[in-house]
Amino acid sequence: MKKLKNPPLLALLILLGAVLLLTGCFQDKPKPSPGEEIKNVDTIGKEINSENKVTSQSRELKFDYKTNQLILLDLAANAELEAITLDQKSFAKNIASWDQGYAVEVLLADEPVNVKRSSELEIISTPQDIHGKLLQIYDEELKLQKEIDLTSVLPQELLENEPFMAVSSDGSKIAWASTTNLYLYDIASGNFSRIVDETNNPVSLEKIAFTKDNARIVFFGSQADHDEAEFSYGFIELASPKIKLHTYKRFLGTDIQISEPYASFTDVINPINDTSSGQVLLLDWHTGEASSLQVDGDESTMARVTEDGKYLLAVKKQDASYRIRQYELKTGDVVKEEDYHPAQKVSEVYRIEPAVNPNEYSMILFTEDGKYDLFSFISEE
Repeated sequence: MKKLKNPPLLALLILLGAVLLLTGCFQDKPKPSPGEEIKNVDTIGKEINSENKVTSQSRELKFDYKTNQLILLDLAANAELEAITLDQKSFAKNIASWDQGYAVEVLLADEPVNVKRSSELEIISTPQDIHGKLLQIYDEELKLQKEIDLTSVLPQELLENEPFMAVSSDGSKIAWASTTNLYLYDIASGNFSRIVDETNNPVSLEKIAFTKDNARIVFFGSQADHDEAEFSYGFIELASPKIKLHTYKRFLGTDIQISEPYASFTDVINPINDTSSGQVLLLDWHTGEASSLQVDGDESTMARVTEDGKYLLAVKKQDASYRIRQYELKTGDVVKEEDYHPAQKVSEVYRIEPAVNPNEYSMILFTEDGKYDLFSFISEE
């Protein structure tokens, strides 16, 4: 075998070629016109390690104001999978997940977000003057699939205010709720429409979610001419649009979980009497029929219907442990119960979500050291 002559020269040539290649990759790209999708986006604003892939479904996309990065986390491993740095004068406001990825609203401003630290608190000041909004669609590995400039597409109230956003399970549609208005944007066609407004919707919408078939929007909110403590909830058929509306007295709703065929509504602990309702509200989004299930006190703050629509899983904190129960929806009977003792003394339940295996669910805890702890629960069939 012959030895290479002048190896330092060869290394220098390889290094020079790499620099030229990187220079070409990071040349300025033309900005899209409003409503126009950016093409060839594989390398836009990315810091990607494509080798680092985890099969766990317990992932979360968050935005870090300090680094101005979108960060994809594996909650089971407490590991950062991917990170993308946004432009210095933009920041992510709404992040919603769909079956194969994430939808992110990016607001465009004239100045960066200001992050200050006071004692043990971080004070985040976002710019007041927003001059544009982008919609970014990512796959589950945080690879950018589409970026659309919505600045001239959206009405002023969706640019200036902070509407609640939801994405359809197939990632094809985005919905925004602002007071009594519900807006829908079709990503493929670029069609933007207002589904309901104050003329046909009496509810000030606070939170929304698409049903599994993406044909309806489940919501909850309040009505101006009703008691403050009254909870208004239901769904809107997108094709009609028809509204199915129910009310429930003294319920401080906080979240919506969608399964088949139920939407479940959980509440928070009332700071006045330090108790929750002890009820999980259920809505059959096929028939519009409403019901509720009595649970044990604070279980109503962390619960979800199983994917087969037969059971309710509910979690309750007990001193240094957590109890998770499985209720049969038809009878209200407890069919299984388990206790989990986390290693961290101080923690809070973050959410319950389906795992990879059928009938398996992950109870995700957020611990005092800023990490996540997962407990696996196998539901009875």
